[in-house]
Amino acid sequence: MKRNQWWIWVIVFLLTASQTPLVSAHSVVSPSQPTRVNLAHLNHLQDEVMINGMPMSVTRIYSEYPDYGWVPANGEGIGCVDDTARAAVVYLRDFESNGNRDSLERARRALNFIRYMQADDGEFYNFVFADYSINRDGPTSHKSMGWWAARAMWAMGYGYRVFLKEDPAYATELKKHFLLANEALQRTIAPQYGQYRTVHGVKVPAWMDGFDAMSNALLGLTEFYRAEPLPEVKKSMEMIGNGLQQYQLGDFGLYPYHAHLDWGGSIQLWHAWGSSQPMALAKAGIVLKRRDWIDSARKAADGLYAYLLTSGMIKEMAPTPTQFEQIAYGVNRMVQGLISVYQATGNPNYARMAGLAASWFTGNNAAHTAMYDPGTGRGYDGIIAPGKINRNAGAESTIETLMAMQSVLSNHWATPYVNARTVEMHGLRLMEAEKAQATHGSPVIITPDSSWNGEAVYSSQTVKMSNGDGLTFVWDNDCTEPVQIEAAMEKQATVKGKSILEVLVNGKPIALYDAGGSPDRDYLWRDPIGQAVLKKGINRITMIYHGGRPLILDNIAVQPVRSFVSFTTERTGQNAFIHDIRTKKNWFVQGK
Repeated sequence: MKRNQWWIWVIVFLLTASQTPLVSAHSVVSPSQPTRVNLAHLNHLQDEVMINGMPMSVTRIYSEYPDYGWVPANGEGIGCVDDTARAAVVYLRDFESNGNRDSLERARRALNFIRYMQADDGEFYNFVFADYSINRDGPTSHKSMGWWAARAMWAMGYGYRVFLKEDPAYATELKKHFLLANEALQRTIAPQYGQYRTVHGVKVPAWMDGFDAMSNALLGLTEFYRAEPLPEVKKSMEMIGNGLQQYQLGDFGLYPYHAHLDWGGSIQLWHAWGSSQPMALAKAGIVLKRRDWIDSARKAADGLYAYLLTSGMIKEMAPTPTQFEQIAYGVNRMVQGLISVYQATGNPNYARMAGLAASWFTGNNAAHTAMYDPGTGRGYDGIIAPGKINRNAGAESTIETLMAMQSVLSNHWATPYVNARTVEMHGLRLMEAEKAQATHGSPVIITPDSSWNGEAVYSSQTVKMSNGDGLTFVWDNDCTEPVQIEAAMEKQATVKGKSILEVLVNGKPIALYDAGGSPDRDYLWRDPIGQAVLKKGINRITMIYHGGRPLILDNIAVQPVRSFVSFTTERTGQNAFIHDIRTKKNWFVQGK
């Protein structure tokens, strides 16, 4: 990279100095054709059938490289509500955007299948077998108001709004099924509405458990309410929206960065796939004029999404980020959240962020390979490891990819960034505790029985530190810069002041971190433990433990106070996106 380019010097000025990139510019395998929305592969996945005398379309679940024929899910079935509902959303969006009558009819057939899968009590089954009979007993298909029901509500609510203008008689049928589902939803969430459970001192809304799933129901309720503002629909919107808003933790630069958590059983776990809470809150906030919901979505965009743009896409964090496997379902929900926040606030920077996030699909990713082929319309099934992708193109990946392309290619602020290419990324970096030098006492390396402990994930081995034990992390920095030092460790169920971690940088004490204070039991968490200025060259970050009970340390992380990603695009030239945790601001720097 040429350091004499003026735009890089702007970044250098902003950052004080430059840093060796975490992600460098590589040869990228780009799409062979211009980026566009191509429904051909999604159309290929539609199994059009007559069931009980009604034309339906079942979205076939898997499609595998190299011939991309239909492949069933062993033991589950050939297709499901989960995918068919999302296919309906894509087709409805295509009709609204382009007036494509074929897409409207495809949406109708998909909605017919969704209606077929609804039980008399309003709940839904998910899979059908090869003979199109319903799988009523499978763990991913049993009757419920979970994931597949929530997605069914999204599709039916959207369908009702569209067909109310195009075919009112059919809209009436959709309305009947949608309101039946809403009754089932109310039976699920209303009895405990306003009640809370406490997890490690955090109040968690007790009327929902799968917050990620319920965000899909809120999307459907919002679409229906736009068409017909019924009080019973508004009631459900308020119950779900209030729950999603309240289950948001962290801060702009503090884990989990204003993320909306996904599961009521863990305050540590956020996963990229399916996390539609910012999208749903922003859209519902517009319709109900709930500024607090919009602000909640905006905070997630400013904190979580900006962190991902400057530190790299991940699969999940619990609390340590796991990079792989990355899938379209995760990236698209980030894209949708950012586009929705743009729509709610009018701030074009959120649309630009959405376009930059969507560049993952065109090859700006850890595999340096396009995950969407606009020539065929295939969305590939995921990035498995650096430079390695899964070339299957199943329904979920294709649908989520198309959703992302529909959103960013129709937005003039986002479109220029869709083919961005990262030049340099300067964000959070990790070092495992077992890699550190034992400099005091006798710390012990421990291999957990399982990485998953029921609510969080150990990143690797851990280190048990007894009273007086110390570790030194040797950290090579090629610039001088202020940083926030964080640690993933087990917060202890001890009174405050009894479990102290002394932190030194290059021999200078910077903090005394209290690892106690858990109100219930020990739990894995990630906290900032001090701020310091790292010098150019070798730095030594030392941690000495003082406490009666051993401390379990998983890893440390160094987060630059000012992180960035620099990138190029054909339309906007050389650019950077800056994320500053001290000022709590994000901004773009654009070249010429």
